[in-house]
Amino acid sequence: MTRGAFPFHALLLSAAVSATLAAAQSTDASLARSFQSTVKPFLAAYCNGCHGGEKPAAQFDLKPYTTYEAVVRDYAHWAHILTRVSAGEMPPKPMKQPPPTQRAAFVSWIRDLRAHEARKNSGDPGPVLARRLSNAEYNYTIRDLTGADLRPTREFPVDPANPEGFDNTGESLTMSPALLNKYLQAAREVANHAVLTPDSIDFAPHPMLVETDREKYAIQRIVNFYVSQPTDYASYFEAAWRYKHRAALGQPNSTLESIAAAARISKVYLPHVWGILGEGVTEPEYGPILKLRTMWRALPAPAPNGSYDEKTLRAQCAAMRDWVKQLRARTARQFAAPVVARLSPTSQPLMNWKLRAFAASRRDFDRAALRLASDPPLTIPTIPRYPGLGRESAFRAAALMIKSRIGDPDLIVPDGQRPQYEEAFARFAHVFPDVFFISERGRFFPDDSEDKGRLLSAGYHNVMGYFRDDQPLMELILDDAGRQRLNRLWTEFDFIAEFTARTWVQYFFNQSGEVEDKGRESGSVRPSDKEVSATPVIMGLRDAYLAKARAVDTNDPIAIPAIEYHFRWIDETLRSLEKLHAESEPKHVDALLAFAARAYRRPLTDAERAGIVRYYAQLRDKDALTHEEAIRDSLVSILISPKFCYRLDSAASPATSSTSTRAPLSGPSLASRLSYFLWASMPDDKLLTHAASGDLNNPTVLAAEARRLLADPRVRGFATEFAGNWLDFRRFETHNAVDRARFPSFDNDLRQAMFDEPVRFVEDVIRRNRSILDLLYAKDTFVNAPLAKHYGIPNPPAAGEWRHIADASPYGRGGLLPMSVFLTQNAPGLRTSPVKRGYWVVRRVLGEQIPPPPPNVPELPADEAKSDLPLRDMLAKHRDNPACASCHSRFDGFGLAFEGYGPIGERRANDLAGRPVQTTADFPNGAHGNGYEAVLRYIQQNRERDFVDNLCRKLLAFALGRSLILSDEEVLERMKQSLAANGNRFAALVEPIVTSEQFRNRRVAIAQ
Repeated sequence: MTRGAFPFHALLLSAAVSATLAAAQSTDASLARSFQSTVKPFLAAYCNGCHGGEKPAAQFDLKPYTTYEAVVRDYAHWAHILTRVSAGEMPPKPMKQPPPTQRAAFVSWIRDLRAHEARKNSGDPGPVLARRLSNAEYNYTIRDLTGADLRPTREFPVDPANPEGFDNTGESLTMSPALLNKYLQAAREVANHAVLTPDSIDFAPHPMLVETDREKYAIQRIVNFYVSQPTDYASYFEAAWRYKHRAALGQPNSTLESIAAAARISKVYLPHVWGILGEGVTEPEYGPILKLRTMWRALPAPAPNGSYDEKTLRAQCAAMRDWVKQLRARTARQFAAPVVARLSPTSQPLMNWKLRAFAASRRDFDRAALRLASDPPLTIPTIPRYPGLGRESAFRAAALMIKSRIGDPDLIVPDGQRPQYEEAFARFAHVFPDVFFISERGRFFPDDSEDKGRLLSAGYHNVMGYFRDDQPLMELILDDAGRQRLNRLWTEFDFIAEFTARTWVQYFFNQSGEVEDKGRESGSVRPSDKEVSATPVIMGLRDAYLAKARAVDTNDPIAIPAIEYHFRWIDETLRSLEKLHAESEPKHVDALLAFAARAYRRPLTDAERAGIVRYYAQLRDKDALTHEEAIRDSLVSILISPKFCYRLDSAASPATSSTSTRAPLSGPSLASRLSYFLWASMPDDKLLTHAASGDLNNPTVLAAEARRLLADPRVRGFATEFAGNWLDFRRFETHNAVDRARFPSFDNDLRQAMFDEPVRFVEDVIRRNRSILDLLYAKDTFVNAPLAKHYGIPNPPAAGEWRHIADASPYGRGGLLPMSVFLTQNAPGLRTSPVKRGYWVVRRVLGEQIPPPPPNVPELPADEAKSDLPLRDMLAKHRDNPACASCHSRFDGFGLAFEGYGPIGERRANDLAGRPVQTTADFPNGAHGNGYEAVLRYIQQNRERDFVDNLCRKLLAFALGRSLILSDEEVLERMKQSLAANGNRFAALVEPIVTSEQFRNRRVAIAQ
């Protein structure tokens, strides 16, 4: 560019800007003149008499609007004026009415003003204030940040709503000193749930402050892993049957692996089961394998058309499973601890040998269980009256095992066939272990009669301790990933709970004195110069035990290697854990930085990283906190930071020109705006990756990400917060207006189900991208057991489950309007309220503005059962009052149509006084109908556009986090056009919002 060119281009730009401003000012001037010549006279003649005095009607005061500029500043009220005057509702009859031309000119001026302001400020992001996370947003964010649904704001005050009815805006989300203190308490509560693992920081669903907390967390993770594994033999027998008959079932190309995947069972184990069933094997079999194959071959084949009796098939597979489990229980190997004179068999070195023997023999069988047909009958041994301290369980176990084997024909071996039977039992046991894992342990009684419920316990006497016994699961069920996961869970268990160290310390001080003949309830003396867990201390006790084992020739010789192994294992485990803890500390600091980046929802700056590390080091060095304490306090500092608690919309760059009032949001800010819109929670990694790459401000990418978020289960947060506030049921979980003595079926479970029904329904509309009109006209809904009973729907779901009812209309349900939550919330408790129910439909669903009631409105009776007249008749008298009729005529009919539903939304034919209810209704345009179906027909024929317009406005206000302004009109119009072009699908509402200038930018000051 030449030097002389720059001023010339600057002059052109200046001229263009001046022309634009002049055009806008010209329009402003013409509208201002029209206001004086057309609008003010209209107000003076037809409006100010009621709305300009000392006590303006409906508290709607027109006195402030003396200039065109005053109208622009408060257009929201004028939008209401436009609606009422254009509909002919104002001035009300029988007041003096303006000529049609004058009314048209007045309406035209308001519409011209709206169009002009929308064009003039098109794309204006509006005043979006920095705002703290709402209570709901904080809870959802903590859930997604920690992986635990902690809901720490349960003690926070309720968030106030803005004029649009939502609690996610800077207009309402202020921070007081008292609330700041609650945020600090919440941060501490969350930090108390932190779990330090060898590589990272996790969070538990409960506080992790004492040893039992740590044990409970780690144990439950392992037990949950165990019980989630597919170890039911019946499932494998059925899967093998499907493989055998794959051609008849129409799946000739199926493999064992594909069938295992479809049945959600182990692809590792199914081939083992298939092999033992011996399909196609002709050589003779013996014992359990022969019997199992006989049962297998008796399973019915599918019919030529592929049909079969699934119930019968599963029952026969279950019978095979039960037989296998019973036989394996009767043939499981049994072990007793090695015998050492003057040592209890429950002594840990000896007890651990027994535990290891059991664990190593799960896929073996007890050959003594087999008896020749010529052998004498078994007899149950007598348990000695005084078996010796600690030996009663061994005697009893032997007696119970022998009793279980008496009379079992499967254990009888024909003479001359014992080698074949032993080989068959060995192969059988190798595929079908006596158990896949031990999740709880008592005293090893075969009838499981005592000491159940001690999860992962080693079964030590009066000392805590845990023992891993899951070798068959590792070998037969799990793949490589599963084995790595389970190994890691056990490593983390000892890392988190330190159970090996704690067991050793307890044993040393409480029971190790037995080796010195002080009794098994006595301990050793604390060493004066070493830690109890030091290697010399451990090995010193080992030597004492070995001397004890060698002292008497009759001692069990296996005791010596058992003792050597036990103490070597203790020492190696403790040394390994010490090393693991030392190596983990820098990893936890790295995890702290990663946590902060996710909490702040953007990459950390170098200064922020240094500050977090410096604060941690200060806590360790100056404040003398432990590593874990310093990590927890550092977490608190992150969670109390405004960078976490607030949504701060930062711009990616300065305004695009000296006259621009907007600037693009930074990638992380736009990611947060999108995720808090559609999830009410923080962005996920994929969204933040787009933010970091810089392509999120591309409307195509942004729209694609919006579609992804809408299909995600986390959209339930949006369904709850948007629909809950729009339709005014968000606080229903604490609704207590119902008289439970009169309505005993309304318990907490039913109340929660009522709340969940619209959330699940709206979520389904969103995730399946259904038509927004389904919110009104759909016939389906969702119910759980309490709600199904309440609605009279047969065959309710099982406890804890929800079911989609495709056609709920036979039960008077379907869509939002007849849901019990709305009918109950809009009833006083002992009667219905056609007024409240009708007002809810007109105000919340259709978006109509209704002025507040005049003072001294007579109250209706509180108890319907004690009233002399039906509510319908009392409302008719109420409407005889001219001051009331103009409003009540707009919504009473909607409420009366729902009189077929009682105070808790139950269907009814009579009111609480026993009078038959009438559900006929007159609607504002003179239409007449019966029941809630008439409400739907009236809306469909007359007010559907109002519903769509209201939904668009509410959704845009929720998305932008502020009240709407005139410049948003163009976005609203694009939303309606998108709906019309896309079958009214829900996603068609969202895309015009997220790609709008308002959503992608923030308002900034004009550069000087």
